[in-house]
Order: sequence, then structure tokens, then C-alpha cells
Amino acid sequence: MRPANQTRLWVIDGVLMFVIVLWTVQLFLIITGLDAYLGGEHSILWPAAISSIVIAALCVRLVAYIRD
Repeated sequence: MRPANQTRLWVIDGVLMFVIVLWTVQLFLIITGLDAYLGGEHSILWPAAISSIVIAALCVRLVAYIRD
């Protein structure tokens, strides 16, 4: 395998690992927001929702970067 392809594979693997970590954080935000909602505390819902949307947009952008 050529060194250029090897470097590209390392970059793709790194981006995918970063996406997995971001999805884990997003899952934590969703679980925390749901727990707060069911507990009656509504002040955390908007910040959690906005953060989740930003993380989702970042993940979509990173996956689009891999496809290019």
C-alpha cells in the first residue's frame, strides 16, 4: 500500500473515532435532558437541545468530509 493511502486511512479512522465520541456525548445529552424533563426541571431542556443539534451538525459535516 502506498504511503498516501495509508495516511488517508489514518485520517478517516481518526475522524470516525471522533464522530463516535461525539455521538456518545449526544446520547448523554439526550438521556440527561429526558431525565430532567421527567423530573420536572425544564430549565435544562433548551441548552441540551441546542447542544445536541450543534453536535449532530458537526457529525454530519465530518461524515461529509470523509465522503469527499
